[in-house]
Amino acid sequence: MSPRKKNTLLFIFLSFMAILPACARRLPSTSTPVTAAPTSTAQPVLTQVDRGTRSVVPQASPQPSDPSEVQALTPLPPPTERTDLIPTREPEPTETAKVIPSPIPTQVPASAWEGPGVIFIKDSNLMISSFNGTQMSMLSEEPVGPGPWGQDYSSQARRLVYESGNSLWVVDLGKNPHSILSVDRYLESPVISVDGTKIAYSLVTGFDEDQSKQLWTINPDGTENVLAIDNTSRYITDPGPFRLRPIAWSLDNTKVYLVTTTDSEATPVGMYVADLATGTIEKALTPQVTLWDISFSPDRTRIAYRTFQWKPVPGSMPEVGPPFTLSITDLATGATQIILESNTEQFFHPIWSLEGNRLAYSIRSGVVEGDLGLFTVELATGETTTVVLGSESSRMTPWNWRSTGILVYTEKQLSPGEAGEPLTNLYTITVAGKEQHQIDSAPRITVVGVIEGMK
Repeated sequence: MSPRKKNTLLFIFLSFMAILPACARRLPSTSTPVTAAPTSTAQPVLTQVDRGTRSVVPQASPQPSDPSEVQALTPLPPPTERTDLIPTREPEPTETAKVIPSPIPTQVPASAWEGPGVIFIKDSNLMISSFNGTQMSMLSEEPVGPGPWGQDYSSQARRLVYESGNSLWVVDLGKNPHSILSVDRYLESPVISVDGTKIAYSLVTGFDEDQSKQLWTINPDGTENVLAIDNTSRYITDPGPFRLRPIAWSLDNTKVYLVTTTDSEATPVGMYVADLATGTIEKALTPQVTLWDISFSPDRTRIAYRTFQWKPVPGSMPEVGPPFTLSITDLATGATQIILESNTEQFFHPIWSLEGNRLAYSIRSGVVEGDLGLFTVELATGETTTVVLGSESSRMTPWNWRSTGILVYTEKQLSPGEAGEPLTNLYTITVAGKEQHQIDSAPRITVVGVIEGMK
């Protein structure tokens, strides 16, 4: 085939392909027509929040008058503010335990008392109560009236000793108090041994430096009243008008621990220990600072106490200032550890757990007169736990920590009550802070100790 014929055929083929689509559009369709899905006219459901009731109110969907039309949505007006609502209060801090008011306690004769209880002096009555306040008994028919030098108690012997009117008194629980010694000098600070078999006290002729100050020991029945150390002031190494007073026995009854006291403005420093076998007194291995609120560990090998620094004030008495610490000291080695320290908060009234691994204490800030609450601290880690919160109008004192985890404490109001005197409330609370009971209330309450049973 000649080239001219080839070109002619190619031209005819291309022309045919160009007109074929146009011909196809003119042919009638034999397939089923596909109808497009109608456009939905349903409108989205809108909601409006009612700020007053905080409920969700559904709004009706707008329906167009002509379904073929698509109406434009009209925006809802903004919700109006309610002015008749009570504003929501901010959450207030709550105490760690809810006080469970005790019912009127059942009066149980002391001779019939069997269970554990807390012993306390209410005004001049020696009382015992169950730890939830449901039972109570008066342990003595005669009044018990410790003098200004307080009292001491042996839980092993269930025996109380106190001074009143320069006489030495002993109370065995369930019996009436009886005097075992009366003197014509000043009898101060009686302390009883852990096992309740010995009592130490100081005897003071006068408060001038040349007047006699002595350390004596006596049995609870009044026998073997022995002058242990004469002229105790000669052993004092700190300058000042001091005299020594006993505060505790060693566990083996061979030593008596003493601190200096004074009727002047001088500040006592450190602690002393009297060796009854040698009849001598020496300075204990404690820091040369004032030891406040001294508390002995259950085995009498360590003490816990608080310290602070005196701040000089020109023309006036010095003021208490930081750093405020809660410390412990090993009496055998003198090793001292600061457990807690603060520049704004003071630590008061430390007491030991029976295991000797924790302390309970109260905290007071310089902002208010009341206590912030009761707390515990792990000696090994320094971790603190809140037991119960306090208030700016009261002060709290922990007294005893039972092995079952119950803390006995008092809370004294700073303002007078209806009777004209500030009231002191007695409580028990679990250290975990879950259960708290109010035991009693009176102008004067002093916790003596706890017992597991009277028999």
